[in-house]
Amino acid sequence: MLKPSFVVLTTAAPDDDPTLAYAAALAAPLGATLHLVHVVSMPPIATLEYGLPLLDTSYVPAVRDGLRLAAARLPVPTTVQVLEDDWHEALAQVLAAYQPALLLAGITATDGPFDELLSNRALPLAHQTGYPLLLVPQYLPAAAQRPPRHLLLAVEDQPFRLTPPTRALAPLLDALACTITPLTVLPLHHPLATGEAGLLAAQTCGLAAALPGAKLHRVVGVRPATGIWQAADELGADLVALLDQGHGWAHKLFSGSVIADVLRYSQVPVLLLPVATD
Repeated sequence: MLKPSFVVLTTAAPDDDPTLAYAAALAAPLGATLHLVHVVSMPPIATLEYGLPLLDTSYVPAVRDGLRLAAARLPVPTTVQVLEDDWHEALAQVLAAYQPALLLAGITATDGPFDELLSNRALPLAHQTGYPLLLVPQYLPAAAQRPPRHLLLAVEDQPFRLTPPTRALAPLLDALACTITPLTVLPLHHPLATGEAGLLAAQTCGLAAALPGAKLHRVVGVRPATGIWQAADELGADLVALLDQGHGWAHKLFSGSVIADVLRYSQVPVLLLPVATD
């Protein structure tokens, strides 16, 4: 069996980045290799003394050197790649080259959909690529930078199917041996909503060997994001998994998004699981 690889989408300033520390902590017990990738979509601009624009030729070498230093400090095998290309073209190249088990990126706290769109460009990747995406809060404390012990899987009261790359996470989750609890948030006055359809889908989705025997945790009468964090506190979950239906940024802008609401207040890593479309 080939050793797994994780692609970590990095910022230009990797020093003390909790995403790198969390990725390394997750990779170590799984024997995984990390690939640190930074994409430069537009040429950086410097300004001369007289206000004239000039391409900053020092930016890419400086980022590459910074990432190499950060990689050298990590306790797992790590490569570094800086790509000067269109964001989507670069990601397609990276996925083809590494075929990672998991994508990881940092998540920056935002004030709304427009800010989210500008600050967290990795957010749509789970739906766009079909690969699971693990998002690490920018202020994740050092004590939480370790493999998860309790994963909370939030589901709606309806069937779903995961993409093949997401189902391929099963051996890794089994190796981590963390507890997995399916959760659903139900409306207060809706007698037909029981969560059983979501539970059955979770038990048969192929994400982990332990799921077929899992019991459903229910929260009733609150907003979905509120219910998810309430359950995470009650159960001591240190990783939250959300199904990514991939409605797109326009839907999120005008209709809101449970994913955006959860991420906005997240203090633990969030795993986005893309759902297969018929």
